Amino acid sequence: MKPPVTIGQTTAREPDRDAAESSEAPPEAFRKGVLVYNPKAGQRDRRPEMEALIGRMRARGLTLVNAPTTGPGHAAEIMQAFLPLKPDVALVCGGDGTVSEVVRGLDGSGIPLAILPGGTSNVLARELGIPSDPESAAELLFTGQLRSLRVLTANDRPFLLWAGAGLDARVMGKMSLRLKRHLGRSGITPTAWREFFRYEFPRLRVEVDGAVEEATFAVVCHARHYAGFWVIAPDASPTSDEMHVVLFSGRSRWKFFRFFREIRRGRAGHLAHGLARVVHGRNVEIRSLENYPVEVQVDGDCVLETPVTCKTTLQTVEVLVPREGRPAAHTPRR
Repeated sequence: MKPPVTIGQTTAREPDRDAAESSEAPPEAFRKGVLVYNPKAGQRDRRPEMEALIGRMRARGLTLVNAPTTGPGHAAEIMQAFLPLKPDVALVCGGDGTVSEVVRGLDGSGIPLAILPGGTSNVLARELGIPSDPESAAELLFTGQLRSLRVLTANDRPFLLWAGAGLDARVMGKMSLRLKRHLGRSGITPTAWREFFRYEFPRLRVEVDGAVEEATFAVVCHARHYAGFWVIAPDASPTSDEMHVVLFSGRSRWKFFRFFREIRRGRAGHLAHGLARVVHGRNVEIRSLENYPVEVQVDGDCVLETPVTCKTTLQTVEVLVPREGRPAAHTPRR
């Protein structure tokens, strides 16, 4: 057995290279890996479930390090610490924020990523057709195929889905983690309404590939979905090398409410009714025109503030997805 590897407060062991052979063994590339997970994701204690998964994977020839996170930023630290050990695959169980952190930790290493949805919204998994159940998603280690996703950066911080300036960032930054942990999406609602009625519609200067736009709320999108099943950018894709910047420019609270209502309906009514517009580009800069910075969320976590510069990079991350023609497990609508 290899000596323990200590990462922050997590102590784990490097997977043995001489794992037992199995008739159900994964491809040669997937003999050893790291399982990074948020133990409190999805309104329950994930540790027993993840330990059981590790046992099942070991029986099939894939040895995994058990690496639970202890707080924000820890997933990236764990992944960075294991890069020198050259795992064959990285598994991540958690929400979109945890997935984003692991991608940051992978740092362009080329190590494939397996996503086991375990968060509140799991937007990236929905975009890619990954089964909503972690156990079913883990089967992609044996049956899936790799898809390349383009990595974007916000002030040099890698992300895959969105960077939003304004209301959504404030909600994510001020919500009660305790309520979210116990109630899921419903736990975010009180903060969302409070911040909605407090929102002062800060003036934003948004520059997309050199063209200047004005807005009071802006979301740089690399995915169709937003906040679960809501559709914000109908033509955006995490495989694209282009960002879709959704801009709301009004100061009417009623129109702002209609904007979110149409996104929630999922039929692009916010664009059809002129409540917002979409600008496409590969370089986006958002600045506050107020005398204070505006909060920015990246993949659902409020971690930055304006000014923020988002760029398309040449870097990609390989993610396991269902093979074409093979239906994914049903994802229940919430």
